[in-house]
Amino acid sequence: MLDLDIAGKLFPDAITLIVQLCATGVLFFGMKKLLWKPMQDYLAKRAEVADAALREAHEANTLARENQKKSDQLLSEAANEAKQIIESGKLEGKRLKEQLLAEAKNEADNKLTSALREIAHQKSQMRDEIEAEIVDVALLAASKLIEGKVDEVEDRKQIQHFIKDVRN
Repeated sequence: MLDLDIAGKLFPDAITLIVQLCATGVLFFGMKKLLWKPMQDYLAKRAEVADAALREAHEANTLARENQKKSDQLLSEAANEAKQIIESGKLEGKRLKEQLLAEAKNEADNKLTSALREIAHQKSQMRDEIEAEIVDVALLAASKLIEGKVDEVEDRKQIQHFIKDVRN
């Protein structure tokens, strides 16, 4: 059979235990002296860089929010100003329309008045001309009647003949 010393394998002898503990202590002490401080410095620097990046990101975020608020306010003001400009443009357009309509109406009234005066003047002239023509025709008819005074039937014929000549 096999002779196994389980207790001897589980619990090493005292010298091996002391040597292993000393080796572990030397390794631990060496690690602490040589690596612990640089590792702590490296981790501290890395934490500072991460904190600085977070602070910068927070400041940039805050600045972006402030700029967003300012741009929203400017946009709102610009929209209000555009509305006011549009409204004033509409009012100015209405005013110009009314002014142009009033001017056009005045001009049309003036032209109508002028045309009516011209028509009245021409009408008066035509009356004067017609009256002069009537007088001339009457005088000519009277002179024709006086020249060839024969009888009433002959007078009628001469007047009708004279009217035909005047028409043509």
